[in-house]
Amino acid sequence: MLNNLKTKKVINACFAISMVFLCSCSASFTYNNLSWLSSFWVDDYIDLNKTQNKQLKQIINTTQAWHRSTQLPAYKQDIQNIRSLFNSTLSTEQLKKQVVFAKKHWQNLLEYAHMPLAELGASLSSEQRGELLSNIQKQIDEEREEFNEQTPLERKNDRLEEQIEYYEKWVDELTNDQKALIITANEQHKDSKSLWLEYKQNRLNVAIEIFKNKNLTQNELIAQLSTVIKERERYMSETLLKTNEENLNLYINLLYQLNTTLSDKQRQSVNDQFDELIGTLNDIIQS
Repeated sequence: MLNNLKTKKVINACFAISMVFLCSCSASFTYNNLSWLSSFWVDDYIDLNKTQNKQLKQIINTTQAWHRSTQLPAYKQDIQNIRSLFNSTLSTEQLKKQVVFAKKHWQNLLEYAHMPLAELGASLSSEQRGELLSNIQKQIDEEREEFNEQTPLERKNDRLEEQIEYYEKWVDELTNDQKALIITANEQHKDSKSLWLEYKQNRLNVAIEIFKNKNLTQNELIAQLSTVIKERERYMSETLLKTNEENLNLYINLLYQLNTTLSDKQRQSVNDQFDELIGTLNDIIQS
């Protein structure tokens, strides 16, 4: 029978990991300076003119204000809700529901920003469109080349190392039994990198066809670009969707297996990580 307290501690870690990028001393600085930091990222893909740069900054500032006022408090509430579940019985179904719910925060962001981003995309000149598509293709090609440089065994070993670090961040030092559970789960995990590259290429190919279509009106162009931005799963294969679901179930099962092995010290480590995460969120919300 599952130990409820231990189960709840691990589930808390599960959700927090999805937002681990917030857990750093520079999180507030990064979040509060997204407007100018994003310019470095955009410059890697396309050169915008002054009007477009102004348009992009407005999109970022408006989206950030919405995100700070609505999404960050929602993140915080999610974490608090999960922590409260640590003191009650929690089923596998509840855990999976919470993990899936946490993933929807990214979709919320796309839902909010997809239309102004599409409008910006529609304003690009032919040269800018070519530059953007070429640079995205270059990035995909580089990812594919890096992927092909490793054997399946090398990729699996690299993932195992990342998994060990992943759990040690939250539960501190792992025991041999805990490492054995992680190793077993890693062996069963299905490598979906090639499927993700296929998805990225499919999505890019659709964008290329949209930009090449000279018969589209401005409104039609914006509508089709917004679909590419927002509806990610439309471009994922059935195999990728199935693999994602199987890997998610494997991940949840591992959490349940690990829960029975946690020591008091490890559970306290998870609590400390959550306190840090909530504190970081408070700092960003209030800044």
